[in-house]
Amino acid sequence: MKQMIASASDIESNGDALLPIGEVSALTGVNAVTLRAWQRRFGLVIPARTPKGHRLYTSDNIEEIHEINTWLAKGVAISKVKPLLNSAAKSSNEMLQSQAVDSWGEQIIALTTALFDFNQHKLQQILDEAIGLYPFVLVKEKLLQPWLNQLDDLVAERLDADLIIAWLKSELLSRVGGRPAFAGQTLSARVAVINLTHGALTPTNSTRSKTLYSLLLLLELAALRASVIDLGNQTIASVSLLSNRLNLDALLLLPEPNHSGTEQAEMQAVLAQLTFPCRFVGPFAPTLTSLSAFYTSSITDLIGQVSARSTSKARKSIKHTEKIAAVSHSEHHNARKNHDIS
Repeated sequence: MKQMIASASDIESNGDALLPIGEVSALTGVNAVTLRAWQRRFGLVIPARTPKGHRLYTSDNIEEIHEINTWLAKGVAISKVKPLLNSAAKSSNEMLQSQAVDSWGEQIIALTTALFDFNQHKLQQILDEAIGLYPFVLVKEKLLQPWLNQLDDLVAERLDADLIIAWLKSELLSRVGGRPAFAGQTLSARVAVINLTHGALTPTNSTRSKTLYSLLLLLELAALRASVIDLGNQTIASVSLLSNRLNLDALLLLPEPNHSGTEQAEMQAVLAQLTFPCRFVGPFAPTLTSLSAFYTSSITDLIGQVSARSTSKARKSIKHTEKIAAVSHSEHHNARKNHDIS
């Protein structure tokens, strides 16, 4: 059925503010590709259009997106949401229960099967579908985090555990950087990631936990449109050498499970020298009790904060450049005027 799409001029004449898709994505946490897929495949969130075809969203559209997110959080599949977007369905617990199937649990099983079979096509197909149709924060909470946590236990006693994790790492890293889902969108922040190491031998299960977490972290940073520099395994002494060498909005550090008090004191001294925000993340970050001020549990909040600071700095830089240009133009104009008079 053909969708009825209003023109931007018609809506503006009614006094309704219109927002481009990038701003709507930032407001709602639903990326632009997902919003387009909702419209194209399910007839959801129909925006106005400019004469050149660009999407512009109204306050009603944004309210609809929030309502859709609410249903998705309750377990309703995106393909089943549209009939629920009316006042009669909102109060129907029976309808909710009939729609809220455990599709996430089914996908976790399917991902594990595809992984153990080294089935690249199936693995990427499931991830494409989930990340393309749902907000990443929901995919992380309902699919990726439970799956990776479960996976850590499932492979623990397998002879091919290292091989499985290595193959998974290759497949997930192929999704980070240059993925079509984020093409053409403005980057939110420049972030470096370091896996902190030290001389003590780290248990295999701890290493695997860090690897799985780092993969989830890189996927989340990509979803947040962050430009990521993965600096791999480094000691805290190497971190000190980054000062004034990288233009970063944030540095994320994944610690080991057993850093000593002396090492933590060294970390604090190093972090105090750096000119960009540094945060400890990952399963063992909470164990650094003397460095709790540098711990963050929400990557989304952190990127939002550093992105806002970066945007503010960029605007100030632009204004400063414009001011210098205006002064230069004025001086040049006065010089020419004086020359003509003489």
